[in-house]
Amino acid sequence: MSALVIGAVLISFSSVMVVLAGLPPDVTGFYRLTCGGLAMLMVLARAGKLRLFTPNVVKWGCVAAVFFAGDFVFWHRSIAFVGPGLSTMLGNFQVIPLAVVSALFFKERMPPRMYAAIPLALAGLYLMVGVGWSGFSADYRLGVFYGLATACFYALYLLSLKYALAKDKADSLVLASAAALATGLILGAFALVEGESFAIPTFKSLAAIATLALICHAVGWFLITRGIQNVRGALVGLILLLQPTLSFVWDILFFGKAINPIELSGVALALAGIYIGSQGGRRKRAR
Repeated sequence: MSALVIGAVLISFSSVMVVLAGLPPDVTGFYRLTCGGLAMLMVLARAGKLRLFTPNVVKWGCVAAVFFAGDFVFWHRSIAFVGPGLSTMLGNFQVIPLAVVSALFFKERMPPRMYAAIPLALAGLYLMVGVGWSGFSADYRLGVFYGLATACFYALYLLSLKYALAKDKADSLVLASAAALATGLILGAFALVEGESFAIPTFKSLAAIATLALICHAVGWFLITRGIQNVRGALVGLILLLQPTLSFVWDILFFGKAINPIELSGVALALAGIYIGSQGGRRKRAR
């Protein structure tokens, strides 16, 4: 269980590192996914699993990367507009589109728990951003929409991985590393098209990017993947809620995010809905 807890804590710092890096959104994503993917490759090479990179794995990794790229494009922009705490919380709403898309397009039965989870999560969303909506700036409102778009793209990413793993019985870490590297290439292409600079201007930016890619992404995901195997499902969901919860706390402590009782109530309801909705499956949200 300790590996799972440490992994969740490490990943909770991801949005903080994005802010501290101070780089353009797609450049940040490029460095995170490329360096993180290469770190995963080193782990796989040491385990003698590079031979598992079959053409089918590469194909499905590229398909998943299209959705994963959308996830990072919107998430990094959401961080810029609403801060690391709320953007991460909004991204964790993926449990709702994941259930809806599975029911509509894959004809999977909606689990009974979702009928409680969705109203709770939506009530929490309203308290977090709906109550004060008229007083928010246009950029803040756009950041909220970007955060919700993040949740939708991440749900599609998870569904593509689920389909690929079921169809081709691929190794999950091999598929994840293929998707990460392909996503890095896509984000790098976006950055080039938008004329963004890949220069890392300061040591602070370099340290933040290195921490984001190697510690938060590679080590964090490795510990979660390892720890999840030895912890029962309900406890896994509860521990992984540390990630969005701590991201919100870091936003308050490090960046002076203003908070009020109504928003805190919304966060609590949203976390309850996300937890209930995440039960029954092993793929929880971790950023």
